[in-house]
Amino acid sequence: MITLFHKRKTPTGIKKVKKIRDSTLLVLEEAEKHGIKWKQIPYTDLFKLQYKNQIKYFHYQIPSLTNELAHYSCQNKQVARNILLNADLSISKGYLIKNDDAQKYHFEVFNNLKKPLVVKATDGCGSDSVHININSQKEYLKAIKDIYDFHGKKKVDLLVEEMFEGDEYRILTTQKKILSVIKRLPANVIGDGKSTIEKLIKIKNQNPIRIKVANYHKIIIDKNLIEFLKKQKLTLESIVEKNKRVFLLPHSQLNMGFGGDTIDITDKIHPTVTKIVRKIMKSMPGLSLAGIDYMTKDIYAPQTADNYIIVEINSSPSLDWNQYPLEGPKRKIAYEFLKIMFPEINKG
Repeated sequence: MITLFHKRKTPTGIKKVKKIRDSTLLVLEEAEKHGIKWKQIPYTDLFKLQYKNQIKYFHYQIPSLTNELAHYSCQNKQVARNILLNADLSISKGYLIKNDDAQKYHFEVFNNLKKPLVVKATDGCGSDSVHININSQKEYLKAIKDIYDFHGKKKVDLLVEEMFEGDEYRILTTQKKILSVIKRLPANVIGDGKSTIEKLIKIKNQNPIRIKVANYHKIIIDKNLIEFLKKQKLTLESIVEKNKRVFLLPHSQLNMGFGGDTIDITDKIHPTVTKIVRKIMKSMPGLSLAGIDYMTKDIYAPQTADNYIIVEINSSPSLDWNQYPLEGPKRKIAYEFLKIMFPEINKG
């Protein structure tokens, strides 16, 4: 894989700041296969693409065809919620907390919602911006404080939502079609009838895809993992029967960071999921590519208003999970990304 860096000018010379993301490198490598010339605009994270007489740009995983309004609507979770509600799409019940709202209002929100709750920053991502499975006022106040401490109270508003129980999926889609649907699972192993859980973990950590793709992480054996096994009356020395999946950690927003899995189920989803995705994209004019965080009680059955929710819409989604799932068929996601900007390129 190509190795590139973000660079900056300093009084002492040019310095490398950080590596360019793998998703960007996937696009650049795919571009070369199709005779698309590329160039990084110096000291920026913008890339120029040229195919024949056409010139396009992209930034992270945002094609230049995505407009600013669409990107803003996805970045601000409260704006996205209202757009989805206006389109009669299902989201969790919740309320916005502005940074100048009094604590009395914080309690009004808490008391009005069914537990457990999710508290998250309206324009943040990652574990420091999302807290789940909140049941008590103490946990609720701590989640608010933690997010404010991380972002700065004056810089962020919060969303407090009822937590939905269901399976989690990442749907990668353009305005025209779904490119990939992956199911995201907590760290787990599948038994072979002869190996211990510890050995299965070691084998799984050696998966070439898990090593190659930076967004995947190895499963770490620690006290949390051992305690979770203990609750299932298992130990690291337990032998798991063939084809049985044993979860090593509970579901959380940190699934992938703790060695979670991705399973491609694109060809198995119920047709109503496709209808919902089309409706989502239609509600977001100017959005050329999206990663939709989607939860449902059963993605293989008809979707109804009470059995699915849209968690988030990402205008700059990672591509590598969808291109290289740990289970299921691989997809030509980088090619599809280029196809958004250059529809005439051949698959090759």
